[in-house]
Amino acid sequence: MLVSVISFIAAAASIVLCIMECRRRSLDSDTQDSGGSILPLKRSSMVWVVLMVALQVFLGVWSALGLVQDDIVSALIVNAVITGAAFLSCARPRLYARVRAIAGPDGLWHHPQVACALATVLAGIFATLALEIPSNHNLLWMYPLCLLLEVVLVASAVAGMFYLAQRRAGLAALLSFAFFAIGIAEYFVVLFKSQPIQPGDLTAIATAAAVGGGYTFTLSCYCLYGMMFLALSWLTLAYAVVLAPEPSQRTRKSRLINLVVGALCLAFIVCHVTVIDYYNFLRIQVYTWRPLESYYRQGFLPSFISSAQTIQPRKPEGYTKDDAEELVEEYAASFDEGAGASEERTQAVDQFEGENPSVIVVMNETFSDLSIYQNLHAGYEGPENFQSISDALQTGQLYVSAYGGGTCNTEFEVLTGNSMAYLGNGVYPYTIYNLTHAENLAKQFSDLGYATTAMHPNHATNWNRENVYADFGFDNFLSIEDFEGSDTLRGMVTDEATYDKILELLNSGDDPQFIFDVTMQNHSGYTTGLLPMSMRTNYLIDGTYDAEVNEYLALIEESDRALGEFLNELENLDRPVVVVFFGDHQPFFPSDYNDEWFTNEDAATHSERLYQTEYVIWANYDVAGRAQESDEVDLSSNYLGAALMELIGAPMTDYQKAQMALRADMPAINSVGFQDAGGTWHLTESASDDPTAAPEVYAAALKARQDLAMMQYLKLFDHGDSVYTRTLQGAANETDPNLAPGTTQIK
Repeated sequence: MLVSVISFIAAAASIVLCIMECRRRSLDSDTQDSGGSILPLKRSSMVWVVLMVALQVFLGVWSALGLVQDDIVSALIVNAVITGAAFLSCARPRLYARVRAIAGPDGLWHHPQVACALATVLAGIFATLALEIPSNHNLLWMYPLCLLLEVVLVASAVAGMFYLAQRRAGLAALLSFAFFAIGIAEYFVVLFKSQPIQPGDLTAIATAAAVGGGYTFTLSCYCLYGMMFLALSWLTLAYAVVLAPEPSQRTRKSRLINLVVGALCLAFIVCHVTVIDYYNFLRIQVYTWRPLESYYRQGFLPSFISSAQTIQPRKPEGYTKDDAEELVEEYAASFDEGAGASEERTQAVDQFEGENPSVIVVMNETFSDLSIYQNLHAGYEGPENFQSISDALQTGQLYVSAYGGGTCNTEFEVLTGNSMAYLGNGVYPYTIYNLTHAENLAKQFSDLGYATTAMHPNHATNWNRENVYADFGFDNFLSIEDFEGSDTLRGMVTDEATYDKILELLNSGDDPQFIFDVTMQNHSGYTTGLLPMSMRTNYLIDGTYDAEVNEYLALIEESDRALGEFLNELENLDRPVVVVFFGDHQPFFPSDYNDEWFTNEDAATHSERLYQTEYVIWANYDVAGRAQESDEVDLSSNYLGAALMELIGAPMTDYQKAQMALRADMPAINSVGFQDAGGTWHLTESASDDPTAAPEVYAAALKARQDLAMMQYLKLFDHGDSVYTRTLQGAANETDPNLAPGTTQIK
């Protein structure tokens, strides 16, 4: 509350000082410019004052709501600077006249064009600080050239807007505010996901808004400092306006010069970011295993631009369509001659043709076993029911390409068998790429005569699912409207409610079904405090109770309980059912434990710990040729669909066969790195050389990685149509020529 009191007092002080200045101006009629004209108080001066005071009032209100860090020092500094900026904005005509008199005939202020340009550059510097400071607190850690590049980009944008508006500050001030807003957004995304804002996030703003209700948006002291720099940017723009001639004094030539200068500034930015290859030429690279560090070291804008330039999928080196098709055939033949010809696989195939079991795939929101972090120093043993499954076909660690968020990318990998490893950092295929041609499990089971249903108890528009599921060939999509009246937990539909819906579908007929369930119960944030007392846990991490961690662990216990009951229900069902259950990613907070408790290990192992969840493939009947003793096999999510089809004896595509054959040399791959046959992990960016690995094993893994890149590009992009989604192409769904034949329009 002290921050609130300080902010309101400072706002009052700003108003009082400006009123005093107004009175002084009305009495001080001797304040004149060099030509003898009186400098009246302009309305624009009051506009700047209103903007400054609005910042302080917002800060006071937000703090009164308990949403500002209780830091008295930062509150005093920030409010003092904003009050000073408000007063200086109001007093700028009088102060400018005095400065001109003091500077003399040769002073800088008697060269307004130069002084005006310097003022806009200074405004750009302050806008850069407003962008960076909220999330990137230590600018001394940034690479100097990257910081300079960011300042140049921001200052050019601010100056461009200023001059295009004929040296009026409205557009430039709005742009400065936009940079500040991006900085605040970056702060909250880092806080909630431990990941920076990536280009693909812009295509999923609606999804972020739809699931943002569980978060608490508390401003840190660094957010306040960002607000201070915004005020300073506005102040320098206010003085840049004073340096400009009055509209009545502007000539056609001066207006043309302003337009040319503004256009050149903006053209410089456009040319710079489109012509220069940030990744290869400037070496500004966002490392997939530590993107946040990349943003901190290189700055937000340079890192964001570098990521944006990689959204366009690049052909693998040496790629040709014929070579890629040949690779698929060779690997598929290898599988057919090996595992595909085994007695176990033959028995499973014969049984599947007669049984046609229903297949349930459950992607459980944020389900993971955090006991891998030294039991959280709290004696945490993980989800008990999941760990006690002893009759599964297969279980183990699942290496995914998402951390703290990005659910749709794990979903994409599982359904299509493609890996995010080749698609760049910050890419969300569901919202960016045209997936009408992508092979996927829904289409595969549909071709086998299965009824296919996708369900997600939230908005159908989240991650563009309503369109993607139609492209994939799902017959039906059950979204939030179909779960009206279902049980909720923290305002989210429970896992148990989705399982009840699955059982309802299974009991609706005898035909085999493929059901894909994307749960919602465990979605972040975890500071809601809305869990019933009976569900709450009391784990003490190093002796300290963390409400956020305990809310998450309580949700996992509830998911674990619901899973156990669901499998018991299926055990008693009189029809064959296969269940694939897995977590899409870890929550956002284990990175702190990973860095604090695991300090003496290689970078690849250290990073991959954050990108693993758990999976299980289970059946309520004895699958022929399979032991069903919960064999532990670690794999990556892009292989999970192929592994399912192999285990249950279902028909496999050549691409799936190729993947299973290729796993012999590269058992797992994700956006962070890849694993060789010896179990050693290697970071993606070190894929050209790693002296720590066994040479032959490493060479085989490298070849497998390159071969998979070729095959994936063939299957995902080499189809002759635009690689981008219809939304980005601007075409309507009904008239899209790329709509796959036979695709059913789903709700």
